[in-house]
Amino acid sequence: MHSRLSPLLVALLLSAVLLCLGTSPSHAETPKDDGGVRLVSVDLSIGGLPVTVRAGGVASVHPDAPFRVLGAKSDSWLNMGLSYRLAGFPEVDLKHYHTLSKLLGPRLYSTDSLELEVLKNGQKIGSVGLLVRLLPIDWLRRAAKATELSRKIQFTERALELNPDDPLMIERLADLYAEAGRFSQAAELLSSHGRSQQDPRWLERLANLYIAAGQKEQAAAALSKLVALHTGDQVLIERLAQLYEDLGRWEEAATLLEKLSNLQSGADKADTLTRLSKAQESGGQNERALASLEKAVLLDSSRPELWQELARLRGGTGDKKGALQALERAAALSPKNRALHLELSQAFQAAGDKAKAALEMEKVAAMDPQNPAPLLNLATQYEQSGNRKALAGVYKRLAKLQPDDPDLAYNLAVLAMEDDKPALALQYLATVEKARPGDADVGEIKLRLLLSLERWGQALETAAQLLKQKPQDLDLWLSVLDQLVQTQPVMASELLEQVLAKNPKSVRLFKLKAAMALEDKRPEDAIAALNKAVELGPKDLKLKFQLAGLLEAEDRDPEALKAYEAILDADPNFPQAEERYLSVRTRLLRHSNSSPSKQ
Repeated sequence: MHSRLSPLLVALLLSAVLLCLGTSPSHAETPKDDGGVRLVSVDLSIGGLPVTVRAGGVASVHPDAPFRVLGAKSDSWLNMGLSYRLAGFPEVDLKHYHTLSKLLGPRLYSTDSLELEVLKNGQKIGSVGLLVRLLPIDWLRRAAKATELSRKIQFTERALELNPDDPLMIERLADLYAEAGRFSQAAELLSSHGRSQQDPRWLERLANLYIAAGQKEQAAAALSKLVALHTGDQVLIERLAQLYEDLGRWEEAATLLEKLSNLQSGADKADTLTRLSKAQESGGQNERALASLEKAVLLDSSRPELWQELARLRGGTGDKKGALQALERAAALSPKNRALHLELSQAFQAAGDKAKAALEMEKVAAMDPQNPAPLLNLATQYEQSGNRKALAGVYKRLAKLQPDDPDLAYNLAVLAMEDDKPALALQYLATVEKARPGDADVGEIKLRLLLSLERWGQALETAAQLLKQKPQDLDLWLSVLDQLVQTQPVMASELLEQVLAKNPKSVRLFKLKAAMALEDKRPEDAIAALNKAVELGPKDLKLKFQLAGLLEAEDRDPEALKAYEAILDADPNFPQAEERYLSVRTRLLRHSNSSPSKQ
C-alpha cells in the first residue's frame, strides 16, 4: 500500500523521521539457538524514504507516515529464511505499507513504541523499535476534537511540551486555562515567554488575567509596563490608577491621576480631580486634596456631591464657615436629598443657628412624613430654643403618627398643663395611664390637674393612691396642701393627717398643721402642733420663738417664759428674745405682787 498523503504533509512527516543507531536496552535481544545467528540491521521504508536501523535501535515514525520492512541483515553469510513480526500484531504483513494510526487506533496516544522482531527459521534473532513520533499538530487536532475542556487542556499541554517556545500555542493554552477559571496558571504561562515583557497585546492580556485571578499587584506591574509604552493612553492610565487606588498605593495613584487630569477637560477632568483629591487625602496631603477638589468644583459646580465633599474637607482644615457654605450649596442643588438636609441641619445646630437648623429639619420631616425621627429631633431643637408653640405642634404631629405612644402623650400633657389647659392635659394623660398604670409621676401630674380643675373628690382619691407610692415626698404634699388650704380646708386637714401618718417625725408638717389650726382659730391645737414640732426640732430657735409668742398670746406666760429662757440659754443674742423674756417676766411679777397673799 502506497502513501496517499499530500506533498505538504509528506514533507512534514519526513522531517519527523529519526534514525537512532546503537543498542537500546529496551529492544536488545539475545539471539536464540540457531547456530549463533545475530541480527545486524533492518532496512525500512518510512514515508517513502529508506531507513536502516541497527539491531536494538529505534526509528521514529509519525502515525500517518506509511512504513514497511525492506529487508534485514544478520551476521550469517547467507541472509535466507528471515521473517518479520510486529509485537502484538502477528497478523500484520510488514512487507506491505502500514501506518501506526491505523494499527493502534485510539491507543496511538498512549503507546510510546512498538517492537519489530526479526526471525530466522521461526526463531527470534533480534529486534528494533518503532518509536511513535507525534507532532504538536497531532495533539492540537485531538484537542480540537475533544468535547471536555479538561481534555482540550491536556492535549494542548502535550502539544506545547513538544514545542515549548511556540507563542501561538502558549496563547491557545492560556485561553483554555482562562476558560477553565485557572487565571493564575494562564498568567504564569504567558509571563514565562519573553513577549510578555514587551508585546503590548500580551501585556494587556497578562494584566487582565492577573486581575481575574485577584493578583492586583502583578496586574499593576504589567499595566505599568504598558503605560510606559503608551504614555498618552488615557484608558490605560485610568486603569492603572484604579489599581493603585484599590491597592492603597496613594502616592502612585495621585501621580497618575494628576497626569490624567492634565489630558482631560470639563466633567471628565472634574471626576479625575475628585479622585485625585481622595488619593491625596488618603496619602496624608490634606491641603493638596482640598486644592484639587476646589478645582473640580470650579469645573463642575452643578454636582451636589462635590460640594458636600468640599464641605467635609474644609471642615477638616478648620474652615467651619466655608464648610457650612459648601454644604448649603449642596443642599440647594439637591432639594430632595433627605440625608443632605439632615446633615445641614446638624451643621447649623453645631454652629449655634437654631432657627436654620430647625428649618432644615422641617424639610427632612416633610420628605419623610411617616418617620417620627425628624420630628423627635425637631422637638429637641424647639425645646432648646424655647419655642413652645412649635414644640406643641411637633408633638401633635407625632401623636398622629403614634396615637398610642405614652411618651408623646405625656409630653403633650405636660405642655398643655404648662399652657394652663388642664382639661386637655387630662385627655392626653389618659393615654399615658392606660399604658403605664400605677405610674407615680403620672399620678402626681393627674393630682395637680384635678386640683386645678377643682375636682375635689377625684383629687382626694388620687392623692390617697399617690400617698402609697410617694409617702416621703414632702415637697409634693406641702405643695398640694398649700393649694387645698385656701379653698378646701376640711379636705386639706384630712389629707394632712394622712400625710402625717406616713411622716410622724416631720417638723415641716407639724408647722403646717399649726398654721392651719391658727387659720381655723384653734390656738390650742396650734400650740400642740408647735410643741410637737419643737420636740422634733429642738435646735430650731425660730420655731421655739414662734411657740413662745403663741403661748404668750394665749396668756400662758409661765410656759412662754420657759420657752424664752430656753432660747436665751441657747443664744443670748437671739433677736427680741431678751425683750420678750423681760416683758413676760415683768408681767408675771406684777401679777404676782397684785395677788392677795396666802394666810
